[in-house]
Amino acid sequence: MGFFQSFTWAKLGSDSWLLLLVWAPRYQTGQNVVSTSPIMNFYVRYLEMQASPSQKATCDYHIFNAFFYNKLKQQLSRKGGEKESFFVKFRRWWKGVNLFEKAYILIPIHEDLHWSLVIICFPEKKDNRSGPMLLHLDSLKLHYSRVVLEDITSFLREEWQYLHQEVARQSDVEISDKIWKRLHNISSRRIEVPQQKNDYDCGIFVLYFMEHFIDEAPERLKEVDLDMFGKQWFKPEEASRLRKKIRDLLKTEFRKLRKRSIACESLAVPSGGSTSAENSNSTESS
Repeated sequence: MGFFQSFTWAKLGSDSWLLLLVWAPRYQTGQNVVSTSPIMNFYVRYLEMQASPSQKATCDYHIFNAFFYNKLKQQLSRKGGEKESFFVKFRRWWKGVNLFEKAYILIPIHEDLHWSLVIICFPEKKDNRSGPMLLHLDSLKLHYSRVVLEDITSFLREEWQYLHQEVARQSDVEISDKIWKRLHNISSRRIEVPQQKNDYDCGIFVLYFMEHFIDEAPERLKEVDLDMFGKQWFKPEEASRLRKKIRDLLKTEFRKLRKRSIACESLAVPSGGSTSAENSNSTESS
């Protein structure tokens, strides 16, 4: 596990438990550690918790966790009636979220020991000519953009078809015909982005792509806004420095967990100050 020696569960926020990796001091630099799914999910949750109404874009996006894409591929491989029934269960991954009302959906892609990122950009409802725009960001250009983007396109169409059928069955479900028409006009492209200078920072770059995009993205991204990307978007070393930030966050959360654990243990001690083991020993000696 690299510079993390073991793991435990810790609470980050009021309603979510995350896998917290335990810091091992003998791996203090951690410069060549590959990001794992638990670390990715930890920082995704951290980004979500930074959202506030005062920030222009952070309240209008949805980020899927690191396991989503592999589950999506399993869903897309199903056939016939089995596919439809399993899609209903698959929708639990975004329960209570109307994806088509978001401005952005961010999907980390993990395949063949490499990470990349897909960003789905939805136009404003009043924009009758534009459709969803899918962007693929890869810091090593190892993933086949065409295959990845086809998977995401199929996902969007399945979700829209499901919602369209729900509208037919339930009058209280609102959905726009204009959005349905735009969905057939999905555009997709691979985006030029800064490239990592090693073979282990792909996960860190994906997290930095997310963070940097959320900070800079307009309320709704249009074709003319694509100039924000490019190899000059940021310096590769800026992304690599995110590793230390995540490491420090994890260490902080672990310290909090230890303090809570110690507090709970102290509460468990009887008011007399002796433990149950000590009481047992004194009874036997008498």
